[in-house]
This record gives sequence, structure tokens and C-alpha cells, in this order.
Amino acid sequence: MALISYKTLDDVRAIVANQIPEGLNLEYKSSSILINRDANALCKTVSAFANSAGGTFIIGIEMDKLAPVRLDDGTPGPSKRDWIFQVINGGTFPAIEAIEVREFATPTGMIFVIDVPPSAQAPHQSKDNKYYKRRDSLSEVMEHYEIEDIRNRPKRALAPLRAELHTQNILSYLRLTNTHETDAISDLRCEIDANFDLGRDSLSMLTERGLRALLPKHELHFLLGSVVDFLQTPEPAITFRFRFHDGPLTSAVTFHMADLNRTAIMTSPLERALEKLGEKIDKASGHLEHLRRSAETMTNMIDGTGLRLSQRTLNTLRNMPQLFDPREFDADGYRIIADIPIDDAHQLSRLLHYFPDEQAKEEYGKIAPDVRERFEKYFKVSFDE
Repeated sequence: MALISYKTLDDVRAIVANQIPEGLNLEYKSSSILINRDANALCKTVSAFANSAGGTFIIGIEMDKLAPVRLDDGTPGPSKRDWIFQVINGGTFPAIEAIEVREFATPTGMIFVIDVPPSAQAPHQSKDNKYYKRRDSLSEVMEHYEIEDIRNRPKRALAPLRAELHTQNILSYLRLTNTHETDAISDLRCEIDANFDLGRDSLSMLTERGLRALLPKHELHFLLGSVVDFLQTPEPAITFRFRFHDGPLTSAVTFHMADLNRTAIMTSPLERALEKLGEKIDKASGHLEHLRRSAETMTNMIDGTGLRLSQRTLNTLRNMPQLFDPREFDADGYRIIADIPIDDAHQLSRLLHYFPDEQAKEEYGKIAPDVRERFEKYFKVSFDE
């Protein structure tokens, strides 16, 4: 059966009011195990749930003959939430990491609820070097054959579903991915709890109809709404609980939307890759255009037989340099041959091609002396025509 989730302090109080007994998936302990830092008791129960069908461990309930009597005064002082994670992570092997810890404040202390899913890495050894399992309301030491049976089972993810909060620009999406290589997730349904207004039209298929199948290595996106709207609520949070039709497994995930406040919404890896590809294409196109113009300039430096360049080369070797006619070249030719800035090359091209000789001579005198010097090293400048 699906695990019941105790989301609020009222839910925990209802356990006492309704006299809900401990069972295969539910155990209570008083706050003394946290006050006294009883790491063995904590790791024993959590590892038993992880090695079995999962369960909920509530710390802060007093018992009498297996029946809950009342909530105790809770754990005083600073939060023990981080300590619980550290003890479970360090006191179980392999470490049990996929747990959810909730804490509820009372006037005298904190009540803790620990949700433990069944583990794909079972069997887990507890802090006292023993392996535990759940039998009815007890956590019992496993026999050797039971340990070997769990260890030899095919290792596959119990919950191949991955739920993520995905943002693009100012929109937020729920992204569901089936991480399994070969198996589909069938008849997936979702329960949604949020402390802010949520447009649920796009989620109706998940909550009402359900997904008949999510194929292996496939993902789906469901629009949640605008991040800007979510952040109008102090500490907005949304919880998704997924139920699988073909088994008792439930999977839950909570997103704290306030973590997005004052952060940048980054582009997706695919968008970044496309942008980089576009930049490389633009750069390559620029190089090709540069080569084309250089080739045109070199073409203008020779005639069909190649004798023109050869004559210049010979005259240069004889210390009789032969200068180019500037009217045979454009601004790119000036820039390449004389190695001058492109702006100066365009100015020279305009005055030498379009200005009358008298005006061209006047404008030429305004060109920087070092540019004129480099230009006249390769081009014949004359305004006598």
C-alpha cells in the first residue's frame, strides 16, 4: 500500500487522536533518542525501513503498550535536522541518503518526521554492524539467508522517475524523466500541494487521468506558471507525490521556489550549445570572407600570365620598386597590402576613387603622416592627372 505522508503538525496530532498503532511502515519514538543522541536507535529503524518496504519514523510521541498516548515536549534547542542526516549518512552502510526529514515546532521543542523510501542499494548495515528488517511493528535482526537474498536480487532502480524543477526565461516547468534503460513507468498519478495559487490546467493529466506510460529515457514537461507570480508568496513551496499503479512505491519531491529569488534564469545546455555553434559559424564565415577579399586583392596584383607580379618582383630585387596603381584596389586591398587601419583604408578609397584631383590632394594631406608613409611605400600617389 502507499505510504501515508504526515505533512503538518496537525497530521501528527491526528495519530494520537485516532490512536493509530505502529505497523510495518510506521514507528514512533520519544524525543529522548535525539536529546540523548542515541544514534544506534535512529540508524536501526531507518535501515530496517530501507531494507524492507520503506516507512515513516516519527520522533516525539510517547507510547503505552504500542499505542500512541500523546506528543511529548519535543527536542529543545537548535534544530537536530542536520544531525539526523549526518548520523544516518555516517551510521549506515551503504549510506542511506534518500530520506526526507520534516520538523514541526511546538511551544516546548521540535517534533521530527523521517520518511524512508525502500532502497535499491539494500541491504544496509546499521551502526551496530547488524542488518535489520521490518516485521509487523518491530525492527528485527535479519538472518544470513535473508541478507543474501536481498543482496542477490537484481539491482534496478525502485523509482526510475526523476522529477525536476526546470525554468526557462520566467516560466517554470515540472520535468519528469524516466531514467530506466529498458522499462516504462506505467499508470503514473500525481498529488500536488502548493502554498500559492497554481494554474493546474496543464497538470490535470497527471492528477486526474494519469500517464499511461512514460517510455524509457524519455522526459515530459508540464507548465507550472510564472516564477514572478510564485515569488509573490513568502517562502513558496510545491510538493509532488507520485503513485505507481503496479506497486506500493510512492515518490515525493518538494521544491522551494524562494530559492529562485534573486537568481539568474540561465539558458538550457542545448540553447548554450546552439549559441556557441552559431558563434563558431559566424567566426568561420568571417574568416572565409576575409580570405575571399584577400584572394581578390591578390588577383588584382597579377595579370593572366603572372608577368605583372614577376616584373614587380624583379624590379624590387633590382632596388627599383614598382608601385601599385591605387585605383586598381579597394579599401580591403589598401588594408592588406599597406597594413593600415580599415577606417583609413576606406577614407583613402573614397578620395582616390571619387574626389576630383584637387579635392583629393587636399583630403589626402589630412591623413595621418604614418599612414601616408606606409601607403606610399606600396602605392603610387599622384594628383597631376
